[in-house]
Amino acid sequence: MKLPPGHPQAIGFQRSNADSSLFVRTGLVGKLVVLIYVDDLIITGDNGEEIANLKHSLRQKFAMKDLGVLKYFLGIEMATSHKGLFLNQHKYVLDLLQEADMINSKPACTPLDKEPKLDMEGEPLNNISHYQRLVGKLIYLTITRPDITYAVSLVSQFMHSPTMAHLNVVKRILRYLKGSAG
Repeated sequence: MKLPPGHPQAIGFQRSNADSSLFVRTGLVGKLVVLIYVDDLIITGDNGEEIANLKHSLRQKFAMKDLGVLKYFLGIEMATSHKGLFLNQHKYVLDLLQEADMINSKPACTPLDKEPKLDMEGEPLNNISHYQRLVGKLIYLTITRPDITYAVSLVSQFMHSPTMAHLNVVKRILRYLKGSAG
């Protein structure tokens, strides 16, 4: 199969086995990394001249806008300092709290009660999709918030038949996030 002009593999990049949208090219003068998501590209590497050359080459083939240093991508904020790159989802948490109508909720100190009682018993939810959407967003949030991973893994086990008790645990996780959004 012939690759289209400008396709990363057509210009020496190798597709990552871990992520099909990640391409890496290692050369004599450094490493270039390109992450493609729909119509957005993140280009990085350890050689500024190679990055500039790649951008120039891509501009010859496509209409392209350089947005500069990466600050926000797919709900993840990036901040750089002399210590490196810091990722957070503060805005994502605030948007999630707003969606769940919990922006004014009382914060919780922990994501779970001491002994959460989760089983299949209890009052079934009328709106399962609301529960599924919230839990899905919490799963995505675990990228930068490993402190909620265990609690989110518990509630995700009940995606197909959640009860009010399960929703209350989701709300507890959200209240915890309210108190630790940053």
